[in-house]
Amino acid sequence: MASITFLGTGGGRFVFLTQRRYSGGIWLELGGVRVIIDPGPGALVRALQFQCDPGLLDAVISSHKHLDHYNDTEVMVEAMTHGLNRRQGMLVLQEDVVDYISDYHRGAVETIVPKAGVRFKIRGVDVEALPTFNHVGGLGFRFNSGDAVVTYSGDTALSDEVVRHYAGSDVLILNTIFPKKRGSDTHLNTDDAVEIGKSAKPRQLIITHFGVRLIAEGPAKEARRIEAESGVPTWAAEDGVTFDIETMKPRKNDEDNS
Repeated sequence: MASITFLGTGGGRFVFLTQRRYSGGIWLELGGVRVIIDPGPGALVRALQFQCDPGLLDAVISSHKHLDHYNDTEVMVEAMTHGLNRRQGMLVLQEDVVDYISDYHRGAVETIVPKAGVRFKIRGVDVEALPTFNHVGGLGFRFNSGDAVVTYSGDTALSDEVVRHYAGSDVLILNTIFPKKRGSDTHLNTDDAVEIGKSAKPRQLIITHFGVRLIAEGPAKEARRIEAESGVPTWAAEDGVTFDIETMKPRKNDEDNS
């Protein structure tokens, strides 16, 4: 099964500190490989809640050194390695994150520290580290199983140079902090998402990593506007919901409350 489960869709400190939207990161299953991207606060709890077994992970990836992107990295490494009892899986860190992760955990797995443009494999899946714009130290990632291409923007501002890396994606996941007409020099808003959709033309655009203002505006409403203006199918991710890459449709998961 090829799918993306959102263990959290919150972005920025004021959202993760209140847990108005969860901050557990993104669980990607592609080409028989399981990866968690940007395991923020609560990643382990949300993985278990939404029936994603962290003991089956093949890789833990952190795109930059902000808490909502790396906080539970060590926790997920311990889960992936069954309490550090099995040397299995990979740890992929943007270089600024390295000093935040203990050598104890980095030494328990194969650790790689790619720069933008570097390609590597997670078992049978090809991965390329992508640049970001105006967001110091960030990376995006492009995953290609041969059957599908999933691209994750990471935290970035809009630039033509960055957007060209998104072309050819089946699913493009954009960290979209702000609603229309709001923004900063370091993060995307939904107007940027419209422009990216028009240029990159993915089969499916997914917005996530919502800040306070976008949550107040309504992510689903903004997604409908992005779709109408870009011509690209667009979905606003929801906590605990899985997007099926084969059917290009979201489906809710039953929470494990046992």
